[in-house]
Amino acid sequence: MTDVIGVPRGHSREPAMGEGPRAEWTLKRVTEAERALLLQLFELYLYDFSEMEHADLDEEGRFVPPARPFVARYRTDADRHALLLRVGGKPAGFVLVDERSPLEGGNDRHYVAGFFVARAYRRRGYGGAIAREVFDRFPGGWQVLEVAANPRAQAFWRRVIGEYTGGRYTERWLNARELIQEFHTRDKVMP
Repeated sequence: MTDVIGVPRGHSREPAMGEGPRAEWTLKRVTEAERALLLQLFELYLYDFSEMEHADLDEEGRFVPPARPFVARYRTDADRHALLLRVGGKPAGFVLVDERSPLEGGNDRHYVAGFFVARAYRRRGYGGAIAREVFDRFPGGWQVLEVAANPRAQAFWRRVIGEYTGGRYTERWLNARELIQEFHTRDKVMP
């Protein structure tokens, strides 16, 4: 038996650029009423990340260092944007975008500060679709960082950025722990 895009069940893959997600989705700014939801999704993001880099829990079961101050910056700083992914109207992930990258040489580039798609929605095209939407929404130079311990993220970003730019991006190791891709949206491949 196969699913909608012809991949046998149990052998899923992220759909290619032209295939897209299977259900209606939105990517909108997080509203004040959705702040607690974003914080909860960020805890799930940290949970996934703890598989690669150790993180302790506090007595309330939240990760240390606490997410609240980091996430709060996306409410108060005008050059930071928190975007909520909904699939079929249900919360499914988020993207945090900084208009100025904190990385060396990145002051004039955008930066993906956080990117999360809930497990139930992974490998269905949402990650690639929202990444392309974010790049289109914030035109200009970009830096995207992954940690060495996360080869899946490296493969995802190489594929998405490579398809988006037709392979016109650079990649370099910042240090033994962190890898970045750099590109400009003017290099976008038109469909």
